[in-house]
Amino acid sequence: MTENSNTSGSGLGADVNESDAFNDLDVEKLLQVVRSSILYVVAIFAVAGTASYAFLRYTKPVYESESQLKLNIQNEAVILGVQNPLENSGVNSLSGEIELLKSNLFFSRVVEAINYNVSYHYYGNILTEERYRNSPFVVSYKLHNTGFFDRPIDIEIISESEFELSFQPAEQSGASRHKFGETISTPEYNLLIEKTENFAEDNGIGKYYFTINSESALISFFQSNVTVQPLNFSAKTIKISLRDFNKYKARDFVTAIDTLYLKYTTEEKNQAIEQKLSFLDEQLGITERKIEEYEDYFENFTIENRTTNIQTDLGRTIVLLQSLDSQRYDLQNKLTNIQMAQEQMDKGEPLLLANYNSRSLPEFISGSLTEYNKLFGEREVLLGSYNENTYAVSRMTQRLETLKKNVRGITEEYKENLVKALRELDVRRANLERNFVELPSMGTEFNKTRRFYNLQEEFYFSLIKSKAELEIAKAGTVQDFDILSPASLPTEPVHPKQLLIYGVGAVSGLLLSLLFVGLRYLLDNKISHQGELERLVSVPILGSIPVYKREKLLTTKLLVHKIPQSVISESLRSIRTNMDFLLNGGDQRVIAVTSTISGEGKTFVAVNLGGILAKTGQKVLVVDLDMRKPKIHLAFGREKDDKGMSTVLIGRDKFEDCVQTTEIEGLQYLGAGPIPPNPSELMLGERFDNFIKQASKKYDVVILDTPPVGLVTDGVIVMKKADLTLYVVRADYSRKIFLKTLQKLIKMNKFNNISVILNSVKILNKKGYGYGYGYGYGYGYYDEDHKGKAK
Repeated sequence: MTENSNTSGSGLGADVNESDAFNDLDVEKLLQVVRSSILYVVAIFAVAGTASYAFLRYTKPVYESESQLKLNIQNEAVILGVQNPLENSGVNSLSGEIELLKSNLFFSRVVEAINYNVSYHYYGNILTEERYRNSPFVVSYKLHNTGFFDRPIDIEIISESEFELSFQPAEQSGASRHKFGETISTPEYNLLIEKTENFAEDNGIGKYYFTINSESALISFFQSNVTVQPLNFSAKTIKISLRDFNKYKARDFVTAIDTLYLKYTTEEKNQAIEQKLSFLDEQLGITERKIEEYEDYFENFTIENRTTNIQTDLGRTIVLLQSLDSQRYDLQNKLTNIQMAQEQMDKGEPLLLANYNSRSLPEFISGSLTEYNKLFGEREVLLGSYNENTYAVSRMTQRLETLKKNVRGITEEYKENLVKALRELDVRRANLERNFVELPSMGTEFNKTRRFYNLQEEFYFSLIKSKAELEIAKAGTVQDFDILSPASLPTEPVHPKQLLIYGVGAVSGLLLSLLFVGLRYLLDNKISHQGELERLVSVPILGSIPVYKREKLLTTKLLVHKIPQSVISESLRSIRTNMDFLLNGGDQRVIAVTSTISGEGKTFVAVNLGGILAKTGQKVLVVDLDMRKPKIHLAFGREKDDKGMSTVLIGRDKFEDCVQTTEIEGLQYLGAGPIPPNPSELMLGERFDNFIKQASKKYDVVILDTPPVGLVTDGVIVMKKADLTLYVVRADYSRKIFLKTLQKLIKMNKFNNISVILNSVKILNKKGYGYGYGYGYGYGYYDEDHKGKAK
């Protein structure tokens, strides 16, 4: 036997991929959750069905009455070759008719016709019922306070002659009792309540309430409940429908709408034509007066100005002004060129003769400027070869200054002539402008007036034409409609629909069931079967041990000798065979059995695995190293001894003297002995190493039942001494997070000799034997035994 802390861990990988390990869909676990949730699913469907039934039972049914109309608009005016202008404006279009049927104005006419000023209702056990046309009493009223409109007024009929009247909310201290046919007068209202012929039919006794409806409330009711839809635009058919809790009321109201439609539309459309004709007459009078004013203006203008062609006079004046402007521009350019030449000569710069020639200066001036430019150039040449003070240069400079004075004189005289000519042109232009200054404004006003006159004239003719068309349309248009389908009396409610509600209930039950199962699946953080364990770890899995169902075990027991043909025994034999492959048939076979916490079945596995090994003829020793909470002696049905592993490790006893025999030949066990204060320190000493060596020589297999490694460090010390470590995981008990403890052990201690056993697996196949066990300590290692009872 050698220590196993120096080898690189080949069990779990460096890190278990938690996204793969913990998030992948586990079909087997999902099916297990579904099977365990059947009763909850049935309860959810029962609740959904009950809710659907209650909704149908306590929801007032809504009925819908409908009628179909065909609109016929006959336009006889087309025969006369005149198009009806109303057709283009959309008044007779189908869309216009629909909007008309939904308008407040039309509904106000309907409210006046239906005589539904007071509505009567009966209080049922849960729902109220409207007594439309069958109320046992009728109310006549005169209100002095509008606050009583649209307000429920309770009336409880006590007998055939008396009733009690009260208001909601209470306006008075209590109800007032009155007799039928008696006028009830107050400063706010006058009421007269009388019995009807329906009183005798249903005896009339009971609690009712009535509401005095205002016109605005009734119009709002029609707007909310009436629907007008086009059926066929080409055929000009529409559907009118109304929804209400009372089917007779819905039918009567739709009939009233159909009846009033023809009369209302005829009146409204004739009124529209009359309004347009009145407007046209008014506009024609205004337009005639404006045309007469414009004609008077044209007559006076001709007399005062003795002309009717202002444009010709304006054109002639513009030509003269343009000519003067052209001359002035030419003189100004010449003056500018002379001034530029003078400035360049004063600065001693050469002249740009090309510009001056192009401006058409007089020849005597352009010649002098050319001669000046020539002398200036020759002087510049001499300066390139001689000094400025030389005779040749000085002579040339004198000649140039003399010529400059001459040129200056002639240009000044020419400049004065140009200035004088410019002044004369300005005077002529000013005179011309003064003579004709009024012509443009006169022409502008005249033309503007002419344009307005033309517009008014065109508008006048269009008004006359429109008036003629409207008069023809009024005389030639005949409106009518046909009732294709009269208002129907509904037999089945449109809401709520029974099949739909039950369907919604069924779908809701299904969705809630799926949500419930899904949440249970997602919240299930326990390992349940071997396939799930294989995905979570990469160390070898020796096998699974089924749950024991024959009896409820409060503590662990040795069972394999009692049920040798059970599934538990067969699973332990399979684990024994797999262990042989892992140990490669070695002589030293020290096996440590551990788990993360207590209650996962490590002691049960150690004891019963020892029994299976002993039945093959091997000498097996099971050692209880869980000295904090020993259990091995309970598995063999023995009492706790005053000597055992703790006394061996302190040197008080030899282990041979502490070994106990069992019912199975070849199987012995060594109890934990008295609980020591320092079990970890005892297993770190040399006596523990010597014990392992001596036990390995005397026994074929030594099974060490260690404390849980997730709670104390004793188990890790023992695992380092073992040839093989069996890590026990209990199905539906051990959490997935526990496997991180196994991962941490392998990474920190570099174990490569760890294998996993899945304990207490439920056998879902009914054909199996169903043997196994079921016990546990609970999650607390130091909890009392009664907390670890099987679930």
